[in-house]
Amino acid sequence: MKEEKVWSRFTKIFAVASLIAERGERGCTIYEIMDILGVNNRSSAFNVLDILEEMGFAYYTEKSSDGSRKMLYKIESDAAARWKSGIVGEVLSEDDIRFLNFVLETVSSTSPLMEMCGSDFISRLRMVINPNTKSEINPLFSRFGSFFKLSPEYFKTLLLLLETSEKKIKCHIVYESRNSECDVEYDIYPLKVIVQDGAVYAEVLNNYGQRQLLALSRIIRLIKLKKEKYPEMEKGNDFEDPFPFYRTDDPFIAEVLIDEYQGWYEIQKAWPDSVTFKQQEDGNYLFTIKTASSYGLQKWLMSMGSSATLIKPESMRKLVKEDLNAIITKYS
Repeated sequence: MKEEKVWSRFTKIFAVASLIAERGERGCTIYEIMDILGVNNRSSAFNVLDILEEMGFAYYTEKSSDGSRKMLYKIESDAAARWKSGIVGEVLSEDDIRFLNFVLETVSSTSPLMEMCGSDFISRLRMVINPNTKSEINPLFSRFGSFFKLSPEYFKTLLLLLETSEKKIKCHIVYESRNSECDVEYDIYPLKVIVQDGAVYAEVLNNYGQRQLLALSRIIRLIKLKKEKYPEMEKGNDFEDPFPFYRTDDPFIAEVLIDEYQGWYEIQKAWPDSVTFKQQEDGNYLFTIKTASSYGLQKWLMSMGSSATLIKPESMRKLVKEDLNAIITKYS
């Protein structure tokens, strides 16, 4: 019961702050404050105003211009925003805020509701969380689910990646290698942290300006070094790849014909600018895709079964045929 009373008290304090902030230049009267508090005496309202003042809510009073003796309570929008960010800053650390941003990106990417209203909602929430940050939350940032399991031992690494990618800080990494018996270590330049296919990955640049995707679960050790100029991104790879995993190829253009029913579903996805599509006269959709990942493209094609046909490149058509023949052999 005691906790409920405390929560109710702070709820009322924030309700008054919100009322004054939302009224802007119009301001509100003491009676409107009493009404939102649900009290009948002005002393209770004045007590809340005193608490707000102690909390740094820089409201001011001004006489009404309608000729009455009413006193209006107002606050400038900049002062209200600073107060909101200050309150959140008292409760949340910088790491908390970065993690909350990451969670919002991940959750919003899996919900059609967030796609409809996410941009506006998140932009308003961001103003409260951290109005001075330069990074942006993109509700369509991660597109392939968030069903990963993250053990506590990797949480510090995740927070460090979020910090270094935001502040553009060079790091040294020790990484579990799949291609050699020993672990590899080198310097990286974190770009962003994403969720794809149910796991957490860091997109980074190496010393040669090449993009890489590193699985969080395979990072053995990550050491923050210093802030320095990032290397120039390798030419030809400075585009957002729809299939960023296993970018082992030179960038190439692929054309995929998808039937009308599956195509309608595929065009709803949040494709980057490297993907364009056009509906044909027969209702089917022709996708033109720029990618550097034959693996990612092939995986997407196979997921659509007979609904999709790869038109080009011819070399990829051969790989798809080989995979299909291997599957038929396994089930024959």
